[in-house]
Amino acid sequence: MRSVILAVALVLTACTMPAAPNAPACEISAQDREWINGALDAWRFSANEITGVRNMRSFDAVFFDDDCVLTSPNAFSAATVAEVTWTATPHAGEIMLPGGQPMPAGVTSFASADGDQAFFVMSTPSVWRAADVTNDALGLETMMIGVLLHEGSHVAQLDAYGARITAIETASHLPGDDINDDIVQNRFGENAAFAASVDRETELLFQVAHTRDDAEARRLAREARDLMRTRQARWYTGADSYLVAAEDTWLTLEGSGQWVAYQWIVHPSGGGAESDAAMANFARRGRWWSQKEGIALAFAVDRLAGFDWRRHAFRDGQMTLVEMLDAALSS
Repeated sequence: MRSVILAVALVLTACTMPAAPNAPACEISAQDREWINGALDAWRFSANEITGVRNMRSFDAVFFDDDCVLTSPNAFSAATVAEVTWTATPHAGEIMLPGGQPMPAGVTSFASADGDQAFFVMSTPSVWRAADVTNDALGLETMMIGVLLHEGSHVAQLDAYGARITAIETASHLPGDDINDDIVQNRFGENAAFAASVDRETELLFQVAHTRDDAEARRLAREARDLMRTRQARWYTGADSYLVAAEDTWLTLEGSGQWVAYQWIVHPSGGGAESDAAMANFARRGRWWSQKEGIALAFAVDRLAGFDWRRHAFRDGQMTLVEMLDAALSS
């Protein structure tokens, strides 16, 4: 899962693990340490005020800059940022993931889970800045907190939607690495008619959130849903029939992840960005269907649902966003 400032006074203490003789000292810069603390503070704020995620299970979090890796078993689950424990180790261009696999150091942010082992990995702003990643409208650090909130939410959702993902893997007969949030775009990205339908569905769903007229909002949502059904019926046949469930699941994960990031970015106690700037430079930014149509779907469900849809999306996984939209339209 992919895959985008609160400044606090806390200082992250980096404890160096026992190292070989003459090993270089390892320390994250003060600016990057401040961002990590602020991002983890934003996670706690979003859990309390936006998603309602409770009793987050512990999992390893890995942050790294050009030469140092910080690892914590409780960065996301400790009650406060001050209670987070860290281990620091130097690296020479390669990051060792919690599962033991090496990964080149570079711009990245992702969550992973395999059985009981889940972890989160992200490079610090200095790495992103060195690679010329920018977001002038929101600020790089603010955008990156949104990315962290998106990916962190996925770890909370893996228990909720894990059974659906396993069923999709079984039905597809594809290697596990091929089952990801871009599976539909990878399969049909060059299909002009398919892509045109996705674009139209997405735009209609965005319009649902913007219209003040309830009847018009429902009409727009029904039109988008009819287009989605028609597209799936036309192309998700035979060996591709599993893509109906795959698309619903990934739209839910990517859409809700983008939604919580957007909500923090515009919150007065969060990123404090203007909604128009956040919409143009985060919600609508990028080329990935699952993220763009997913957040449009989340906006539409948030607009129309007469029930606590966040309970399903972030905690129990009983319904996908598509199923929630259907439930909202049937009431």
